[in-house]
Amino acid sequence: MNQFDIEDLLDKKLMEAEDDLERVFNRRLKTILDQLSRMFEKYEKDGKLTSTEMVKYNRFDKEMARITQMLTDDYRQIVKDMRALQETQYLEKYLLSAYLISQVQPPAAQGFSLPSPATVKEVLLNPIAELTLPKILQQHRNETVRKINIELAQGIQAGESYWVMAKRLKRVLGFSSNKARTVARTEAGRARSIAGEKVFEEASAYSKATKVWTSSLDTRVRKSHRKLDGQDADKNGVFHYKSNYTLAPRLWVGIDAASLSINCRCVVIYKINGKLPEYRRGRDYMDDQYQQKLADRIEQYMADESMTYKQAVKKTTKELQPPSTVIPFVTYEEWYKEFAA
Repeated sequence: MNQFDIEDLLDKKLMEAEDDLERVFNRRLKTILDQLSRMFEKYEKDGKLTSTEMVKYNRFDKEMARITQMLTDDYRQIVKDMRALQETQYLEKYLLSAYLISQVQPPAAQGFSLPSPATVKEVLLNPIAELTLPKILQQHRNETVRKINIELAQGIQAGESYWVMAKRLKRVLGFSSNKARTVARTEAGRARSIAGEKVFEEASAYSKATKVWTSSLDTRVRKSHRKLDGQDADKNGVFHYKSNYTLAPRLWVGIDAASLSINCRCVVIYKINGKLPEYRRGRDYMDDQYQQKLADRIEQYMADESMTYKQAVKKTTKELQPPSTVIPFVTYEEWYKEFAA
């Protein structure tokens, strides 16, 4: 196991949560389309919903009230699901990182302790009231309701068919689903960064811990984060970009904090005593000579082939083999059972 393995595992669980979110919006789209179909059955004139018919007896307002209530219920559940996602990502990032570091640097194990549910909730709470999950998702819910209202009203005013109006609604719910996924991705990443900082703080008490910024592999990486790729944090563990600064991805402070944090997929990789921690059965990944070869080749690939730090690490670890070892191997499950006892 290494730190990229941990991120890959957490990414898979994040993708599962994002898929669950998409299913929520797909189900809601289906119920709203069913509602629209019934509106056509009851009130259509020559295949159209007229403004005259929909205004009569406040029919349009009543239909919108039903839609609004359904979306309110959906977003309440989404808040609960995202909070659970945050807490899970925090806890698993912390525990898996603690396991990895404690195996390669045993004295560091003394600094780790199982965080309580109350502690996890407290550290994840955004100190800015307007950026808490309920506030963010309330704004998204209000925007979704407003757009549905506009699309239905415009469709009725234009005398559009069911199918044309259905396309309007599908576009709105698809946009809302994508925004919810972005929030989930950003908040899950923020939880991981906070957990990583806790691990870094505790490991630093028993070893020399340093940090390296690692951007994603693809071309969608924003220029600012590509520029940060492979950079070490300063002596205080802080990364800088222009007038902005942060301890880890998605925790930026400064005028560009939002644009630097939203939908960010970067991670921080921790070095312990100058080495990249990795722990697998039968191999000594912390061997001094192996680690020096690893560092030299990573630097070479980044300089000569313009690879990102993550690309260089992945390629190098495939090419170089550390020496074999007969040190007993402790699985994560065995470690956790003793750790949580």
